[in-house]
Amino acid sequence: MWWEKKGHLEINDKNHLSIAGLDACTLAKEYGTPLYVYNKQRIIDNFTAIKNAFQKHTDNFRIHYAMKANSNLEILKILYRKGANIDAVSPYEAKIAMDAGYPQKKIMFTGTSVSNNDLKMLVDDNIFINIDSLSQIRRLRKIAGNNLNVSLRWNPGMGAGHHSHTITAGKYVKFGIPESNLAHAVELIKESGLNLVGLHQHIGSGWLADDVLVFLKTVDRTIDTAAKVQDKIGHNLEFIDFGGGPGIPYRAEDKEFPLDAYAEGICRKVNSSPLKNSKIAIEPGRYIVGDTGILLLGINTVEDKNIPLIGVNGGFNTLARPSFYGSYHEMIVCNHTASENKKEFMVAGNLCESGDVFSENRETLRKLPIPHEGDILAILNAGAYGYSMTSTYNSRPKPKELLIDNKSAKIIRKETW
Repeated sequence: MWWEKKGHLEINDKNHLSIAGLDACTLAKEYGTPLYVYNKQRIIDNFTAIKNAFQKHTDNFRIHYAMKANSNLEILKILYRKGANIDAVSPYEAKIAMDAGYPQKKIMFTGTSVSNNDLKMLVDDNIFINIDSLSQIRRLRKIAGNNLNVSLRWNPGMGAGHHSHTITAGKYVKFGIPESNLAHAVELIKESGLNLVGLHQHIGSGWLADDVLVFLKTVDRTIDTAAKVQDKIGHNLEFIDFGGGPGIPYRAEDKEFPLDAYAEGICRKVNSSPLKNSKIAIEPGRYIVGDTGILLLGINTVEDKNIPLIGVNGGFNTLARPSFYGSYHEMIVCNHTASENKKEFMVAGNLCESGDVFSENRETLRKLPIPHEGDILAILNAGAYGYSMTSTYNSRPKPKELLIDNKSAKIIRKETW
């Protein structure tokens, strides 16, 4: 199977799905479903792969984990011990990161439509702020006073992402300061007594090989812009942040993210520019945790209702991406993973909503081994924007989360209302 990865996802001798060496059916029976399962070693491996790719070209870089992808405390602690910094998009994420042990100096906040209350919380907690708007500059000066170090998020004019909702640069986008307003933003910062120490971009989330060339064009634009900003402020920028966005394969035909080309492209361009002494920052989230998480659901209904139907005990309150983005996730019937006795089904959740399906839409059926009621369905690549987008819609509790570490499993978040 295309999704098999030795030591992570395999088919065991019972023809069951195995996650990090443990039988998925056994995990579901012991801990109950819905259940998010994470492989600790896979998280470490993914983070280390990024770190190693950059270390081939520079030591002057840092990795900010985009914790909106998955903010479980245990996962944050794993990454902290491996040297991660944090990209937080709310003051509450910053507080969670601090609870996980991150010092304030390793946390950077980047938000949009930021309220005065948000700004005050961040200033009181001594969290570095990456400014998103002219309005934010004016209001931050009143809240923070003088001599606060800040950076600017600019919009480089082009974006990329797996869905229009995840593209964060370009014309019809709420994020960042457009080029036409950037000079004014720099002057406003100088007048406000704030200290500009960095420039930031982020073009979108979940892009793969074909989008790397687009991304590298924005790297050129950001480096050129940062050099002009340095001239205006009269000192070198401490860092230049190229945001996040590297994706993972969700389908068999998706290509692996070209990590080496990505890292080499950034480092080569920065090292040959006036920004060569500035630290490189990146903000991966999905790449680190996306394929490490598997959602296990119980199959409670197998019957024809005009169309063949598999009903499971979780819905878009448990995994929102298919309904919200029309996203594809590979599905596996854990009890007989490699069976050739297959049929096309609608895979539907238990919410009172017609759109509560785990396919791209209601008309897109999924060819799966024919299951029995009581079997377990696994939804792969659910580690990023899975649990973090859960809700208690229909007054159903949020699922449990389980971490596998060296073939030992422990609950890292209980079922919650």
